[in-house]
Amino acid sequence: MQTNEIRITIKAPPEEVFEYTIEPKNTKYWVTDSVEMKTDTEQIDLGTKYSNEYATRDVIDYERDKFIELADVDGIYSCSYTFRKIDNDSMELIFFESNIDGSALEYPLSKKSFNKLKEILETN
Repeated sequence: MQTNEIRITIKAPPEEVFEYTIEPKNTKYWVTDSVEMKTDTEQIDLGTKYSNEYATRDVIDYERDKFIELADVDGIYSCSYTFRKIDNDSMELIFFESNIDGSALEYPLSKKSFNKLKEILETN
């Protein structure tokens, strides 16, 4: 089974990292070649749908400021973000993605994108 796991430490308040990362309008600023996602709810929670012209993903697990997992509605892809607080001013972000059938990831996210996220959050 092919998986992709990226870990990065970010020197910013954990709550700020969580809010910025899960906000679909921000994705285009830190994910290379991304297409802006939208949600079907104003407040993100279990059951919220993220979508663009290529995919629709459901939030299948969620704990505010700690964890979010998304899975394709009509596909095999899933990903999760875990936000581990180190202290009030820093945290570790763990990103994990895979296809549930074990097939190769077509467009795995790169560490470069997460380095960009880190740069954005640490300079704000």
